[in-house]
Amino acid sequence: MTLFQNIGIIYYLLPFVGIIDNKIGLLFSILIGSRKYKVKIQGHTITYPASKFMNMLDLVGILRFCTSFKITSDRKLHLTLDLKNTFSIPLDNPSYEDENLIECLFYGSRYGANFVTHKIDFKNFRDKTLVITEENNKKIIETSKGIKFFIDSIHPGNTIGEAFVQDIHTIRNDDDYTDKIVIDVGAECGDTPLYYASRGAKVFAFEPMKAHYDAMIRNLSLNPELAKRITPINAAIGKDGMLKFYHSNRSDIAEVSSFVYNIHGDDAVVFDDVRGYSLSSAIREFNIPYVDILKTDCKGCEFYLTKEDLEKVDHVKIEYAAFEFTKHNLTELTKILDESGFEYMIYRINPNRERSSNLLSGHLFGKKIKF
Repeated sequence: MTLFQNIGIIYYLLPFVGIIDNKIGLLFSILIGSRKYKVKIQGHTITYPASKFMNMLDLVGILRFCTSFKITSDRKLHLTLDLKNTFSIPLDNPSYEDENLIECLFYGSRYGANFVTHKIDFKNFRDKTLVITEENNKKIIETSKGIKFFIDSIHPGNTIGEAFVQDIHTIRNDDDYTDKIVIDVGAECGDTPLYYASRGAKVFAFEPMKAHYDAMIRNLSLNPELAKRITPINAAIGKDGMLKFYHSNRSDIAEVSSFVYNIHGDDAVVFDDVRGYSLSSAIREFNIPYVDILKTDCKGCEFYLTKEDLEKVDHVKIEYAAFEFTKHNLTELTKILDESGFEYMIYRINPNRERSSNLLSGHLFGKKIKF
């Protein structure tokens, strides 16, 4: 990583370093580009490879937020955020589920959630209350809408932080989605399909990556009634044919996958057998009569939308990325929307994540006003 990138990492970590015993040494090791970071807390040293900086940030962040914590002699962390509900995580060799639990606690707390560890009547709690329990040795998180997810089958920042704490998919609180048809492009682990289904919509959920698609199927199994309103499809939207996707060599489902660009460089894992459809082809193939809402979070496929694709679409909700490496720009997208008769607005959802111009990344919501 470059010096500039290392300074960026320090920028993210600085608000939370007060909890760290060796804060000066840690910051210096990051600045000089060390391959491993050693964090000392309450006399215990925790070592992270540089590639797991975000896991380190999640840990020190949640320790900064909690009301109290202790590390026992067997190197298990016990923490509480409210003096009542306690969570326990091993510091050595944490599982993917353990890492996701820490990330859930951190991102959820950062955006105003509270957590409990037992079944509750949600009517007596805040909408941003999340329940974490264990069934058959698997941790499950439940939202105030009664939607459940396996913690080892989610992307906590998106699934919990964005979808159900920040509630980024709600455009207007009084919108009625009953029997509306939603095409969800980039359905990942099923968070947005379940969100729209919980509001009464029928959802066609397109997810190209098999690992993400399998996570969605697992999470749908926890929500059988909502699953009846969702059609999961293991395919990409953008263009017709077999597509080559670039994915991180890490196995977790939070990693970016795209057929439009490769941000992983030589370390990318390439999947060249992903079925793709243009949006208009998918509408025909799956007998979709019309589209009330087209939601996309597909890392570049939004730039492949055409006027023909949007003929049967009434609303669009698009997360776009037009960085230099994508070889596309925002005006390409807005031109198609203008030509297709949409009135739209551009906005941001996360002031802490991106410090770039709206020209480069953001969210767009539009409604067709001309036919």
